Amino acid sequence: MGAGVRPLDLLHLSGASAVGANLVNNLPAYLLVEPAAADDVRRLVATLVGVNAGALVTPWASLATLLWLQRCRSAGLQVPLLRLAGWGALCATLCVTAATLTIR
Repeated sequence: MGAGVRPLDLLHLSGASAVGANLVNNLPAYLLVEPAAADDVRRLVATLVGVNAGALVTPWASLATLLWLQRCRSAGLQVPLLRLAGWGALCATLCVTAATLTIR
């Protein structure tokens, strides 16, 4: 994940954090990436952006997404998972990129 604090380095770190959050969950992903980011506050913020704003693609990426999906289903609203993942990928990409580029 590199060691730099240039915008491209931070995008790489936040992107890797977002992918990790969607694969396993945002808390374990943070715990895995945090040691590589703890040397600089900007890298730590990029990690937090990735694991939190990037956890929108898969339902298991964060507890909030799982709870939201469960509440929708209990209210009788059917949420197609592929549609959720598609819109989540778009939103996560935009949000993570925009937030990471504001880190100074």
